[in-house]
Amino acid sequence: MTSKSTKHPHRAEGSTHTSLLLQHLIDDAPKDHFTLDWVIHNLPKNSFGFILLFLSVIALLPVISVVARVLMSILLCQIILGYHKPVLPRRLVHRPISSRYLTNLKPRIIPALQFLEKIIRPRWPVMFMGSRRIVAFIALLNIALSLPLPLPLANMPPAMTSALMALAYIEHDGVILAIALFFSVAMLTIVLWAIFQTALL
Repeated sequence: MTSKSTKHPHRAEGSTHTSLLLQHLIDDAPKDHFTLDWVIHNLPKNSFGFILLFLSVIALLPVISVVARVLMSILLCQIILGYHKPVLPRRLVHRPISSRYLTNLKPRIIPALQFLEKIIRPRWPVMFMGSRRIVAFIALLNIALSLPLPLPLANMPPAMTSALMALAYIEHDGVILAIALFFSVAMLTIVLWAIFQTALL
């Protein structure tokens, strides 16, 4: 198991973009394996947004998506319950993960974040007065329903929606949160319809 690194991925304070923080995090990752405990201790803030975003990113990988989605479910439950700081199980956050997963994700995730950062800005603060918990609840349902599904790419929709929610949370963008809510409801409707159709067979 890797030990905690003393490196910190945030090179600048305040206005540093999320994509840059994530890029430095990937670049500073231990050579062979990293743990989520290392990730948490190398984030600029021990916040729900950054941790949820990172978990959403690694949830895109089929091999470790189940563990990531379980941890995302725990975080979403804590958001719904009004926790001020995330609390994760020690056994899971100390589990070693191959660093090659981060290397493989970097050329796809960083450009996508950089594109989103061109349109993301603080706005629609009213969305954060109650909708955040609603989005978290619907995202939690999507993740819970996707976990037992043996379908290929079943991990993608909930991971992408959670990533949008995390970005909205980090950047205080109510428009992005509204979009995350829309896609969450759409995916939940599709999943429930598929389950209903299967039950009729």
